[in-house]
Amino acid sequence: MISGHVAGSEDGTILTFAEGPVTGSYTVGTDCRGTATITPKGLPEMHFSLVVVDCGKEMLAIETDADTVVSGTLVQGN
Repeated sequence: MISGHVAGSEDGTILTFAEGPVTGSYTVGTDCRGTATITPKGLPEMHFSLVVVDCGKEMLAIETDADTVVSGTLVQGN
């Protein structure tokens, strides 16, 4: 299960969208590659391809939806 908030940067400015929580799910194969679906509150689903790194503490992801250019890191929370 995925839950949390989106943070990003634009032209070097860090943006955090704390008022817009996200939920979702992911699957990972034995080769540490997988897929994820994330749904920001009030927005359509976002689909990602990912790879697990740092001994399972992070996932590097890139969005696979048409007409998008989004990549990021998902980190394990406390």
